[in-house]
Parts: sequence; C-alpha cells; structure tokens
Amino acid sequence: MTTPSIYYAFTSSRAFCLQIVFTLNIIYYVSDAQLNPLQLVLIGTIMELAVLLCEIPTGLVADLFGRKKSIIIGTIIIGGAHLLEGSIPSFTAIAIAAALWGIGWTFISGAETAWIADEITPEQLDHTLLNGAKFSSIGSFIGILTSVAIGSLFTVQIAILFAGAALLLIALLSIFWIPETKFVPITQGKPSHLHHMKRALQSSWNVIQSDRTLLSLASITLFMGLASEGFDRLWGAHFIENFQLNEHYTVYWFGLFYALTFLLNIGLLKWMEQIATSHFARLLMWLNTVLILFMIYFAFTTHFIVAVVLYLCVASLRNVNHPLMNKQLESKGRATTLSFYGQVDAFGQVAGGPLVGLIALYTSIEGGLFASALLILPTIYFLRIMRKSA
Repeated sequence: MTTPSIYYAFTSSRAFCLQIVFTLNIIYYVSDAQLNPLQLVLIGTIMELAVLLCEIPTGLVADLFGRKKSIIIGTIIIGGAHLLEGSIPSFTAIAIAAALWGIGWTFISGAETAWIADEITPEQLDHTLLNGAKFSSIGSFIGILTSVAIGSLFTVQIAILFAGAALLLIALLSIFWIPETKFVPITQGKPSHLHHMKRALQSSWNVIQSDRTLLSLASITLFMGLASEGFDRLWGAHFIENFQLNEHYTVYWFGLFYALTFLLNIGLLKWMEQIATSHFARLLMWLNTVLILFMIYFAFTTHFIVAVVLYLCVASLRNVNHPLMNKQLESKGRATTLSFYGQVDAFGQVAGGPLVGLIALYTSIEGGLFASALLILPTIYFLRIMRKSA
C-alpha cells in the first residue's frame, strides 16, 4: 500500500469506530447509566477540558518521539476509554473515559497531519488531505449504519465495546502498517511545538484584535461554543425522556437522525456556498435567527414528529456556521487564525456546558435547551456589526 492509501485506511477506519459510539452513546448514558442533565453536560465539559489542557504537552511528545508513536498511543487511549465506558455504566467510569478520550485525541490531532506531511511531497499534501476527509466521511456514514445494526441486534453497550476493541486492533495494526521514514526529532535550540503554538496564537490575536470583522467572528465563535455543549448533550435526553422512547426504537431513530443530518449538511452547505457572497453577514444573521427560533420550539414542542423535523433543521443549520465563517478569512494566516478560533470555541464549551447543565438540573431538560438557544442571541448583535462594517 502507498502512504496516502494507508492514511485513508487509518482515518476512515477510525472515523467508522468513533461514529458507532457517537451515534449511540447518549442512549447509553441516559438509559443504561441513568445520568442526570448536569452529569450529561459535564461529560462533554470534561472531554473538552482534557483537550484544552493536553494539546500542547502531547504535541511535544509527537515532536520529540515521533508522530507514529503519538498516533498509536492516542488510538490505544481512545480505544481503552470506550472499553471503560462500555464496561461500567456509571458517571464516574464515563467521566474518566471522557477525560481519557480527550487526552487520546490530542495525541492524534496534530500528529496525524504532521506525519502525512512529512511522508509525502508538498505537491501531494492538499490532494491527500482532501481525499482523507472524504474517506473519513464515508467511514462515518458506514459507522452510523453499523451502530444501528449492532445496537438493534444486540445492545447499545455491545456496540460501544465493539468500537473500543476495534480501535485497539487498529492501533496494533498501525504498528506494522504506518511507515515513518522522514521524522526528525526537535533538538536543543530548534523551535518546539510549544514555541510554534505560542507564536501562532499570539500572531492570530494580533491580527484579530485589529480587525473588527475578525473580532466579531471570534465573539460569535465564543457564544456558539457556550451554547453548543449543552445542546449536544441534552437533545438526546429530550427525545428519550420526554417522548418515552424505549432503547430498541431509539437506536433506529438516532441512526436515522445522524444519517439524515449527514446528508442534509452536504446539500445545505453546497447551496449556502453558492449564495454566500457579498451578503455573508446578512445570511448568517438570518440563519442564526431561524436557528434560535427552531431551538426554542424544539425545546418545548410536545409533538414527536415536529421535534424530529426541528432537530434535523437545528443540526443542519448549526453545522453551516463554521464553514461559512471560515470562508471570510484571508488565505495568509488562515491556519493560525482557525487554531485560535478553535481554542475560543473549546473555552466556550467548557464554560457554557456546566451552566446549561445546572439550569437543566434545577428546572428541566427543556429549560436547559432553552438556555442554549438564548446563549446564541448575542451572535445576532455581532453579525449586525459585521453588516455595518462590510
């Protein structure tokens, strides 16, 4: 196999395994582990916090000891995390697994791109990364279908354990499959991952604070992050608890939700990209206004089919925001600016998740979803600023 082919096989198989878990884990958390709304949100917060704290230290591991080692370590940790959460349906075990997942992901995130960039020519890189994203999408879609099959034939718990075991197998095979022939460890006096990260973030902040549009985009990213963690963790509980879905039927419904959202995102994003030209800020302002209204209606509707339609609309509209905002960034420095926005989004999720979880715990799941919708409201103000400055 060629190096790009190995890259495609690795990324798509990992995406396949992760999507099996992501499709069904909310069912497992609510039905098997009996987590309350605050605990549901804290799982995501713990994961995001682990990513924030470990991004730089694990990047140093990849720079010092090799990208291949870092990728394999990360895959082993994530596989072990899913085996842990699937084995013990309790908040403590799932929280530890979430922390491990976040740590494991930081071992993979930067190292994987750095590895493929080292092993192939610069001319091949863009094409390879684009194909890798396509293969990962295919792997994720097949993962949705597989999760439904395993969850319906066996149990949700078995599906999570299967994915964890498959990730450990992928890590084992990677020891023999993944070549690493061009890695050069950092030496004394050579800039490290930490040095590059600090310079990149400082450079991004200097650019953003001097540009009103970029500063507004950073503010929008923050409020989207504040709202996203609560909604991501509570929408599933809303369906399961408020519409009294049993586990067997929930597996089918959640599989359908993820599959339809996947297809809707592709179609909606292509359509939005065609019409998003000079009216970018106006388009996003209307999109987010509709998104807020749909989220509020979703929180309080008592009609199941209406809730299904609203959820699909909300999931699709949320996923359109970031790609459209990214198109407004100049090519020069885009990567570092996106890295800064990624940190802002993660900080928003860590800060907003517990707030929404507490509201949901002391009011209701509907109250938590309503709070998530309200946290998006400030984005309308910043989009109005962008319209005026355009």
